[in-house]
Amino acid sequence: MTDPEQEPLEGERSAPIIPAESEPISAPPLSEPPTLPPQPKREVFPPWSGWDVAVVLGFTLAAVFLFSTVALGVAHLLTREQHLSWNDLASSPVVVIGSQVAAYPVVIVFMIAMVGNKSREPFRRAIRWNWPGAAAMGFLLGGIGFAFAVEFASRWLPIPKSLPVDKYFSDTAGAYLMAAFGVTLAPLLEELFFRGMLYPVLRRAYGILAAVLLTAVAFAAIHGAQLGNAWAPLLSIFVVGIVFTLVRERADSVAASFLTHCGYNLALFSMLWIGTDHFRHMEKALS
Repeated sequence: MTDPEQEPLEGERSAPIIPAESEPISAPPLSEPPTLPPQPKREVFPPWSGWDVAVVLGFTLAAVFLFSTVALGVAHLLTREQHLSWNDLASSPVVVIGSQVAAYPVVIVFMIAMVGNKSREPFRRAIRWNWPGAAAMGFLLGGIGFAFAVEFASRWLPIPKSLPVDKYFSDTAGAYLMAAFGVTLAPLLEELFFRGMLYPVLRRAYGILAAVLLTAVAFAAIHGAQLGNAWAPLLSIFVVGIVFTLVRERADSVAASFLTHCGYNLALFSMLWIGTDHFRHMEKALS
């Protein structure tokens, strides 16, 4: 029998245990993906267009014309007592080459400014100058060897005995001036323009093969007046232009084609220098 004193009183009965409501477990907030730094936009090569190349060509023609006019006027004033005709002055190597020596650096500065306006890269990198380093001498010697090969092959072509370019070798001083210009400034500007600016535009538009051929055609065309537009020497220059452009394409270097161009011209002028007794008997070159 249960002791009544041990029974809890009615008021003292324990209340039922009600489980506490559990608080909802909130999911951890989703973390935002890390913000990546903006990637630099890849620059299209070349950043200039065919119209830009045309502008450079037009500027070159204008600069040569301007400096030729100035040189012709100065020569007329200096030689007025000799009563030389304007035609004689216009064909003088000192006037012709001197005006180009003055104009070409101005054109190169214009090209640097224009490319700098179109590209975020330095000029040398933008045109793919890419100096070949230890292989530089190889390209120079390759140009020399190539000149001997072209000279040998041209013996089977009907090359005219006299060409308009011969007038620049009318005297010893003019011949030395032409030679110095032909192995330095002339190939530099030609390679910067044809292989540095024109060829990449043509390659982007038409592919490598067509670009190589079209660049060679343009290269031969600018020499047309000097060669009397005779097909045989123009064919030789066309082949030379193909080789120079292939060198630039294969080496990815305008400097490589420049060195090949310098070696080629150096060999031609050296052969002429030897064959004319140090430019003193130019008539031997026409015999």
